[in-house]
Amino acid sequence: MDLFILLIAVFFAVGVTIGFIGAGGAGVMVSILTLGFDLPIHTAVGTALGAMVFTTVSGAISHYREGNVVIKPGVILGIGGVLGAVLGADWSQNVPEDVLEYAAGGALLFLALLVWLRMQFGHRLSTIDEGDDLHIDTRQTLIGGVVGSLGGMASAFFGVGMAPFVQLALMTVMRLPLIQAVGTTMLALCFISASGSLALASHGDLSLVHMIGVTIGMTAGSYVGAKFTRRAPRALLKFAIVAVPFLGGLSLIVL
Repeated sequence: MDLFILLIAVFFAVGVTIGFIGAGGAGVMVSILTLGFDLPIHTAVGTALGAMVFTTVSGAISHYREGNVVIKPGVILGIGGVLGAVLGADWSQNVPEDVLEYAAGGALLFLALLVWLRMQFGHRLSTIDEGDDLHIDTRQTLIGGVVGSLGGMASAFFGVGMAPFVQLALMTVMRLPLIQAVGTTMLALCFISASGSLALASHGDLSLVHMIGVTIGMTAGSYVGAKFTRRAPRALLKFAIVAVPFLGGLSLIVL
């Protein structure tokens, strides 16, 4: 019971931060579960993805109600992500834990770079206007499927949500505006997190107690944190969006 309460308390605080910056938080969950709660990294990855199912589903529903989800590209990337997540979960079984920790840390640093690039250059991308009809050709469908597969593979292998990667793909390949790219990414991540966590659970890499505690804490904390996003100075928000995945990755590599 003490462990369960501690999990809720710690991940409530984490959830406030994640909700504030609008991220999925899987990579940060992996860092804390591994370093703070001594879970083997394979188990931490499966547990984080399991908790991420609930946060992405609730986020996707919220974005859909706001009109920020474009179904077709989300499903295309999501289906590709299912295949990639299953492969990533299987391949990760052959990687030693110490090697996987360094790899997961590197993946988080890469995501921090992607977030920074999106903030610096995202406004320069040529996208359709919100409300315009979206026409997806065969080339875009194939590229979207490949991008989804790569995102799903990385999520299940490293335990990171890959949201910035998917968002950039939706903005460049499908030409979605940022707000719709964010909402549609949440839909794609529903597929990826569900299939990845189930695939890892089939290998025994999921702790139910930890997942429930993390889910309760993250869900409550994210709800609170999201209320501060619009009130915070823009410079602070930009700094936090890059700093959180960067510090999470650095901790896995250094500590």
